[in-house]
Amino acid sequence: MHRSTRYLAIPGLLALAAAAAADETRRETLIGTPITDPAWSTETRARLEKDLEIAQAVMAVAPEREDSWIWLGRRLGYLARYGEAIDVFTEGLKRFPDSYKLLRFRGRHLARNREFERAIADYRRAAALVEDIQDSYEPDGIINARHQYLGSYRSNIHYYLGQTSWAVGNYQATLDGMQRAASEPLVQHDDRRVATGFWTYLALRKLGRNEEAAAFVAAIPEGLELVENHDYYDGIRFFKGTLTEEDLLPRAGLNARFAMAMEHLFDGRAAKARLQLQALVAGSSQGYWPAETELLALEGQSQGL
Repeated sequence: MHRSTRYLAIPGLLALAAAAAADETRRETLIGTPITDPAWSTETRARLEKDLEIAQAVMAVAPEREDSWIWLGRRLGYLARYGEAIDVFTEGLKRFPDSYKLLRFRGRHLARNREFERAIADYRRAAALVEDIQDSYEPDGIINARHQYLGSYRSNIHYYLGQTSWAVGNYQATLDGMQRAASEPLVQHDDRRVATGFWTYLALRKLGRNEEAAAFVAAIPEGLELVENHDYYDGIRFFKGTLTEEDLLPRAGLNARFAMAMEHLFDGRAAKARLQLQALVAGSSQGYWPAETELLALEGQSQGL
């Protein structure tokens, strides 16, 4: 891993030195397969590292600004240096203890680091803090093709609270989070509809509300024009039955592959689901924690736990 410690020389940040010297980013999935850096091109890695250098420079001159902490942590996260990112957000929260933004981003990086209970605690506190504050769009660190912000802070906090609740088997919380995320006025667009719809369907199936789940995805129309959530939409179309597994396999990303595996699981084909989940995790440099938690649950069931 590439580490830089220039920002640690800033007065008041020396407490981060130990973390930077030994990044605590998790290096294996929940099922023991290795986690490695994504296969970035030389150009992509150079751009990500340049963005980090810029964030470090901003921190050097403006540590009193909340955004300095947010962007330094996020830039570390884009380089998959989650342990360091978590430490930056934690230090930032010492200066800005009621920052729902820092809590939102620390929660996201804790989840990526498979620290789910801590992530959920951050999201819950962030949700309480943001409740009575006017919502705003959340700027993206990697801009989409339309240079259009798709998420708002309030919607994203509830979305990730719901998604992370999946990891601990709280499917009602997943459902509640998705419904709240989808209801926020700033995100009334199809990209948010298909992302929240994907997890809504899965949560309803986990809760045994199968007819409601089928009716829910059936109401999502064909032919949506999306900015970025095409893989979620493929998963939804698979749930609906308008895409078959044969249609989907040649192009399926992680979410669509998870959809296929979960449908096998819901329909009683646990052995096939397990094989697909294992292949999904092993085939991704960063793993895929929803599949990892399902595999752990299957293992517990096979042992009668």
